[in-house]
Amino acid sequence: MSLTQALNTAISGLNTAQARIAITSSNISNVNTEGYSKKIAGQETLTLDGTGAGSQIADIYRNVNEGLLREVRGELGKAGREEARYEFFQRVQTLFGTVQSDAAISQRINDLADAFEQLGVTPDQNSPRIEAIESAIQVVESFEKLSSQLQDMRDDIDDQITDEVNSANTLLSQIADLNTGIIRLKNLGQPTTELEDQRDQKLNALSKIIDITTFSRSDGSMVIYSAAGANTLLDRTPNKLTFTQTAGFEPGTGGSGITLNGEDITDTLRTGTLKGLFEMRDAEIPAINDQVNELAGELRDALNEEHNKGTAFPPPANLSGNRIVAASDPLTATGAFRVAALDADGQLVASDSWADIALPTTPATVQGIVDAINNSDAGSYLTASLIDNKLVIEGTDGNRVAINEMDSQITTGDGRKQGMSHYFGLNDFIATVKQSDTITTSAQRSSTDALNITANSFTISAGSGVLVGGVTVNYTATDSLEDIRDNIRTALQGAGMTVADSESTAFIVEDGDRYRLVIEYNANLTVTDSGTLSSKLGLTEDQPNLSGNMSVSSAIQNDPSRIVRGQMNADTYETTTAVVNPDNAIPNLGPLVPPPLNYTLTVSGEFTDVNITYDSTSSLQDIADAINNSATLTDNNITAEVVFDSQIGGYKLSVTDADGDAFYFTDSGLPNADALTTVLGLGIQFGVHEGDNSAALSLSHTFERTDIDFEATDGLSGERTSLTDYAAGIVATAATKTKVAASSYEFQSGLVTDLSTRIQNEAGVNLDEEMSDLIIFQRAYTASAQVISTVDEMFDALLNAV
Repeated sequence: MSLTQALNTAISGLNTAQARIAITSSNISNVNTEGYSKKIAGQETLTLDGTGAGSQIADIYRNVNEGLLREVRGELGKAGREEARYEFFQRVQTLFGTVQSDAAISQRINDLADAFEQLGVTPDQNSPRIEAIESAIQVVESFEKLSSQLQDMRDDIDDQITDEVNSANTLLSQIADLNTGIIRLKNLGQPTTELEDQRDQKLNALSKIIDITTFSRSDGSMVIYSAAGANTLLDRTPNKLTFTQTAGFEPGTGGSGITLNGEDITDTLRTGTLKGLFEMRDAEIPAINDQVNELAGELRDALNEEHNKGTAFPPPANLSGNRIVAASDPLTATGAFRVAALDADGQLVASDSWADIALPTTPATVQGIVDAINNSDAGSYLTASLIDNKLVIEGTDGNRVAINEMDSQITTGDGRKQGMSHYFGLNDFIATVKQSDTITTSAQRSSTDALNITANSFTISAGSGVLVGGVTVNYTATDSLEDIRDNIRTALQGAGMTVADSESTAFIVEDGDRYRLVIEYNANLTVTDSGTLSSKLGLTEDQPNLSGNMSVSSAIQNDPSRIVRGQMNADTYETTTAVVNPDNAIPNLGPLVPPPLNYTLTVSGEFTDVNITYDSTSSLQDIADAINNSATLTDNNITAEVVFDSQIGGYKLSVTDADGDAFYFTDSGLPNADALTTVLGLGIQFGVHEGDNSAALSLSHTFERTDIDFEATDGLSGERTSLTDYAAGIVATAATKTKVAASSYEFQSGLVTDLSTRIQNEAGVNLDEEMSDLIIFQRAYTASAQVISTVDEMFDALLNAV
């Protein structure tokens, strides 16, 4: 080997050692730099014509396990999803509180139950009334707050989605720039490891936002996909994600999704914070709102059902409904209700100031009920009318008004059956505007999946247009929600409705990532189902925003004495005409001419009708015995007694229900003068007693009921339980979901940490190793320098020799 070759070899060793010292120095200086991977410079022999000529630096590479990197990115996406869910479930739990929290909706309802219990004990005192009203106001305000804040949360999620989309777009642009830099350096033969580290950091950040998969090209650039390759996020140039925020959320509405190249890709997301945010915005929070709405509706109906059965003391001067109706609205109704004009002491203002109105009326419409009331005996002392499309009954000349629903049942547009006063909302405690011009289904997970229900049909009817008389819609087991919509449209068009009008009558709306079928018309609707589709879909006239639109009746807030105490008398009847001998035929009773005819006195109530026949030979005792010999009546504790009344100077018939339940008589002999009701003057003798607290007690017992039928919601199964238990179930469910979200987030975070530690152990800088390498490279550098020095001395000796 010549001296020149030795010198060049030493210089190459010096350069190699210097380069490796520089890389080691960079590793040491970046020991605490996040995302920095240890750089390793390969070293190889330098040869000239097959002869060793020293050493040189080979490729500089990173000590990175690509398999672990791909795995950690997948887990980062899962952690991002769980983090987003946990953050908002924490907020939900804070909103609902715990079961023991005084502010929890379940506790608010418990407080209301306590207030009504006290009211039932002392209904005549003002303090318990005010306490009940204030507790009820707190409950409805809690519902309003829950509904509002749940929608505010969805707004916040929309803001966060916007931020995440912007971050993703920024990261994609930065990765594209890094790709360009890597390609350029690779073409120049320069190391690209630093840019690759930066790109890895950006990819990790992106993978937390949206699930990604990557593909590396031979030029060093990287292609990025989401949804397992379904969507291309970056290939040479980035494809921009776009998202439009919703102006404002309402219960029952949906928000926009993420689009890529004009296509909505929201449903393709699998992990990442975006997935978690969309799940919370479009699934979890709407489901919670449905639970709140279901509780609010059942609480309203349970309280109003009992409140409409009773009457205040003193009775009010008027009753004004909450249901929006039209005179022509048809009614599906059965049974009968009682309306009476009373004085301030609860007494009948006249012996005939009451009337029983049989249902259905003729015609079977809202106007038919108005006319039936006004044309009855009671119509001389009170009036019924429609004011602002609401039924109003008010006393005339200072008279008071009371109603007993008895066994009346009117079918609502969505198929529920309510007493007459409850249906019209004449004496509601919790006020909401009720109408059936819009019928919606509960939220369904799919609009295209088969409903798997037995084939049958339902009828949609209204009081105007093509729906007068009803339109029948058939359905089959394989029909989906969209099929039902189309079936309705086809039936409407067949009845004469235009295509455009049918499409605006039946349509599907998105509720988050769920779907609702809506039937909307310019008049109140009634849907009568011959099968079980209605129950399967949960048809209801209550809108998804019900819980945010309830209030305690303004009439009750302004006058607490309007809280009901007792019940308009329908359980105690007496005759007013004296009978000298109760065992002899009643004078002037029944048909007197052949052929022999019988009249029928029918006893009705919430039991099978009982018919008692009578004619001109019947005695007062015969009538009493017929009542007492009826197993149906005695089973319901209805008994008759013949008693002597000195005030009328003879015997009279007294019929009572020992349980205080309502029943009533109808007489086939009417309006003939020989009818039993006319001859004996059978009827009620008073309206409501001041000491009657039966209605107040019934109100308090509302909260003890365990048979309230709650519909299934997305998150809670249907069940029959109490108001307080269902409310506690909502709070407990929110707490459980928060706990599960916390556990999932903790698990995923731990997994990411473990993988990151493994990556760091392999790719990170170890100071001990670097210091050891530094000593080795330093010695190599010194040795090479020593060789150069020696060669230099040899050159000097050679020159001096010459």
